[in-house]
Amino acid sequence: MRRAAPLAAALLVVLAAVPLATRAGAQQSDKQQQLQQQESDASAAELSAREQLVKAQAERQHLDASLGDVSARVAAANDRLTAAQANVDRLAVVTLALQAKAVATEKKLDAARDDIRRSAVLLYRHGDGEAMIGLLGGGTDGSGQLVEGKHYLQRVSDKRQDDARRVTRLKSQLDAQQQEVAAQKQAADDARATAADEKAKLDDLAAQQQRARDAATGAEYAVSVALGAAVTQHDEAEAALQAESDRIAQLANGAGDGPALGDGTFIRPVAGPVTSPFGYRTDPVTGGTGFHSGIDIGASCGTPIKAAGTGVVIAAEPNGGYGNMTLISHGNGLSTLYGHQSSFNVSAGQSVVQGQIIGYVGSTGKSTGCHLHFEVRVNGNPVNPTAYL
Repeated sequence: MRRAAPLAAALLVVLAAVPLATRAGAQQSDKQQQLQQQESDASAAELSAREQLVKAQAERQHLDASLGDVSARVAAANDRLTAAQANVDRLAVVTLALQAKAVATEKKLDAARDDIRRSAVLLYRHGDGEAMIGLLGGGTDGSGQLVEGKHYLQRVSDKRQDDARRVTRLKSQLDAQQQEVAAQKQAADDARATAADEKAKLDDLAAQQQRARDAATGAEYAVSVALGAAVTQHDEAEAALQAESDRIAQLANGAGDGPALGDGTFIRPVAGPVTSPFGYRTDPVTGGTGFHSGIDIGASCGTPIKAAGTGVVIAAEPNGGYGNMTLISHGNGLSTLYGHQSSFNVSAGQSVVQGQIIGYVGSTGKSTGCHLHFEVRVNGNPVNPTAYL
């Protein structure tokens, strides 16, 4: 009973101060709610802008890869077109050479045919011995000369016929070569046309891809600009909300200046691992670096939250990034804060004892999942909670 008296007196001192803080908090409730909504909207806008930027970057990177692939295909098609054109040009030169040879061979064949005709005419017109001897420039007193002359003309005629046959064979070979080269040239022309058509299509596809890539780059830039504006707006909203939270903290400090309540020790408000420590860290929502004023304890939504120590509830209400927050004064400038609750089990001005259920774990406010954000403050300044647990 002797120990109960001082404790009761301390509680009376704290409770006397609580109505002041409660009234001040009520006066600022509308502003706090407004700032909370602004911060929440700004946070959602920033998160949406970040998601859009990620999508825009992914789309641009996809188009970069696609454009690179198409560009490689265009280069390969251009190489094939160049090779096909070179083959067409080469065969055109071969065709011209064969045509020149064919013209020369045709002239030789015409000349050979003329010689054969002249030889035949000579043999026909001068078939008698006397005329033949005269043709050869000899006399008529030797039959051997006549026979020799006939043989000579026959040999000349045979040779000219052999020449004609040889030239005819050569022409046939040239005709065959011309036909073969013509077929090759036609195939080369077809290959060149196919390569040109393929390159034209790929050029068109590359142009489309480039336009799409340029549009994606523009969209990425626009989203990046929008994200910058959203970050600025979010920072401003957080700053305004932080200022309001600081004023609330001052009220809490004023209400908690009385004697310490309880035995000065704290228990863990929920069982679970510390998923994010006290101090500077990478913000899980914004991705930026910021100061984490408490610790995050992993727990399922709906898990009961216990008061870490005996004290008086200064506030139990929504508070910006904290979401549903309960603030308990333990006297002597010491207070604890419980954020992101799904619901409350206490109200402002209510006395609580260590281990009493004050609310339930949730994911309200600036949160990425169910957990408890737990703070310990000394004269309004956050300190590492692990030193008190």
